[in-house]
This record gives sequence, C-alpha cells and structure tokens, in this order.
Amino acid sequence: MRRQVVCFGRAVGLLLKLALLALVVIDLAHLTYEHRLKAYVFAYLSSKFTSPSVAGSPHVCESNSWWFTPNRTGPKPWQRILKEEEEFPLAYTIMAFERPDQVWRLLRSIYRPQNYYCIHFDKKSPELYKKWLIRKISVCIPPEVSANIFFISSISVYHSYMSVLEADLACMRALWQLPKKKKPESKAPPWKYLINLTGQEFPLKNNLELTRILNVLNNANLIQQEKFFYVRRAWRDPPHGLQMYKGAVHVVVTWDFINFLFTDQRVKDLLDYLPEVGIPDEALFSTVNHNAILNAPGNFPYGDNVYRNGGFYVNRWKHFFPEECSGVWRHSVCIFDLYGMQPLFTPDSPHLFVNKFVMHINAPVLDVTEQWFYNWQEWYYRHADQNVTNLNYFRNLPQVRYQLSKANQQKGKVG
Repeated sequence: MRRQVVCFGRAVGLLLKLALLALVVIDLAHLTYEHRLKAYVFAYLSSKFTSPSVAGSPHVCESNSWWFTPNRTGPKPWQRILKEEEEFPLAYTIMAFERPDQVWRLLRSIYRPQNYYCIHFDKKSPELYKKWLIRKISVCIPPEVSANIFFISSISVYHSYMSVLEADLACMRALWQLPKKKKPESKAPPWKYLINLTGQEFPLKNNLELTRILNVLNNANLIQQEKFFYVRRAWRDPPHGLQMYKGAVHVVVTWDFINFLFTDQRVKDLLDYLPEVGIPDEALFSTVNHNAILNAPGNFPYGDNVYRNGGFYVNRWKHFFPEECSGVWRHSVCIFDLYGMQPLFTPDSPHLFVNKFVMHINAPVLDVTEQWFYNWQEWYYRHADQNVTNLNYFRNLPQVRYQLSKANQQKGKVG
C-alpha cells in the first residue's frame, strides 16, 4: 500500500513538472511571437490581402477644388474661406501605408491654405506611393499655398507596436516646431487644434463646421478613455504613480497639449515605459489626458465616472468587434456598407470622421460618402450665416463643461 502511495505521488509530481514545462514553453512561444514574429506576420498578411493598385493619374486635377485657390478671379459668391476659418487654423497628421489616391481624396477634402498637414508613409510601402502623392500635390495645389504640407522621413510601422505611436509623434513634433505666426514678436501658436488621421478615413464635417465645433470646446481635448482592460507583464510600475488608461489613438487636441507632450519630463518618462505595455499607441494620449496629477492642458480627470465605457467619443464613427456591423470585419474593425453609413448622412450626427474605407472592399461606399460630403459642403457654405451645426451638443460634453468650470475658477482667483 505504501509503495502504491509513493508511485502515485511520483506520478503526480511528474505530471506537475510536465504541466509546468508546458506552461514555460507556451509562455516562451508567446513572447517569441510578440517580440520577434508578430511584426513579420502582420506585414506578410497585409501584403497579401491589401491592394497595391493606384487609381487615376497624378497629372489630372479635379475642377471643383475652389478652396485650393480661394483668391482666384471669378469665384462664385459662396466659394470663399471665411474669416472665422482663417483665424482658427488646424493641424493634421496623416498616417498612410497604401493607396496614395485614397490619401489624396482625404487630403483634398480637409485642405485649406491656412491649415497645416504632415504626412507619413510607412517605410515598407513602395516609394512610388509617396512620389505619386507628391506629384499630385505639386500639380493640383498652387505652390504658394502648398507650402503648408510636409512629408517626414519614413519609419517601418507595425500594428500594435510602439512604431505606430512613433510615426504619429514624429509628425506632431514637426507641426509643433513650426514658427510662431506672422509677426516674430507674436506668441500665438501657428494652429489651434491638431487632428490625427489615417489614410483610410474620410471627414463628415467640412472645415467651416470643424472650426465652429472646435471653437466651442473651451480648449478641451477630445480623447477617448476606458479603464485599462488588458494586463501585460512589466517589470516595473508606471512612472510617477500614473494610472494607465486605454483609448483610441486618434484624438483632437490643442497646441498646448502637444507642447505639454514634448516638454514635460513625466510624459517623457511615460514614453520610455510604454513599450512595456500592450498596444502602447492606445495608452499615451488617454493616460496623459485623464491623470489629474499631470494636469495637462485641456485635460479631463473624471472620465472614470463619466465615459469609461466609451461614450462621448465623437472623433470617429468606428465600430469594433463585437459591435453591430452590417458590412464586413477586417482586423476586428467594421468596414461599413451603405446601410451602416446612413446615420452619418445628416447634420445632426456629431461624429467628425469615419473609419474606415478599404478600397478593394467598400470603394463604392467611399464614392457615395465623398459625393455626399461635397454636396453638403456646398450647401453649408452657401448658407454659412445659418450655422445649422448642433454646437450645443459639443458645448455640453463633460470634458468641455469641465474646462469651462476650470477657466471660471481661475478667473475668480484672478479677480
């Protein structure tokens, strides 16, 4: 009986050792995939399932792009850039990796001479993509106004890795380092708000609408926040006692917020820490914006209680699995069909942009969206004095009301 107990104990011990060994092997395999193989797998699959084609010639320009040359002779009365737009310049970053013709359609829709644009093409993309877009810009936008479009040196971008954030930050830094506007003694920044985009998105608001919307935000940022819902082994805690938050990488932020990103030592320490967490590009902006101890410009430290489930996120119309999707799923993101886009074709929709369009999947949907956008833009500029945009929706966003309350408190202290 004693021998049987000993044999049973040895068998159990052997099984436990084998189970432990299996866990170690699985863990090593996971780490190897995460740190060595994942980037190559994504790059290979992307090259196999995305279309490298380019539609159209870079030498042919659309005839109705009046906003490229607003001071030309003979424009229609409504074909003008209003003073309120000129006095509220915006900045954009565009992260692109394919289809320069699609990137051009995006750039054309958001372009204004008073704005600034930084474009980054993935280093893995064929060089002809970048050359095609540069040629298109040089042909279609007069050189005296196209000086506000910048291309930065390319880096290789891999989904869910730090390189996504590095490319975007490189463009943000280039726009942040632009000289002050007009007079040398002026301390006014060259732009008011920055919006970061990818080449597969398209606007739902024209520039005049965006100007009016952002003008009522009281210098608040539009940054999504959720509780940090994933855990990845890291050998140290976040610096400075920061609470980590997750949110979409795409944001609408003030110049002061970008200035804070590049000058505050605590943010620099956070950037050094981010490679140790999963999907770092979705952690930076939310963490900086929602930690009260940082007190970043335009911040909102009460997101836990107000919109931790993703509410009030108007930057993008974007559905992730398992949300409802009448189109098709790609990388857990819904590629919309026309039915899924219907709620957006109305002035009452608060969303600023839609993500995303993949040309070999839903190109006709982009065609319809683009036509709707330009029809709506013409109507809006013809009736600019009516201001039909629902600005009260944005005035009542919790982060906007917080910034207003904060500003009033500061005025009270000064008074």
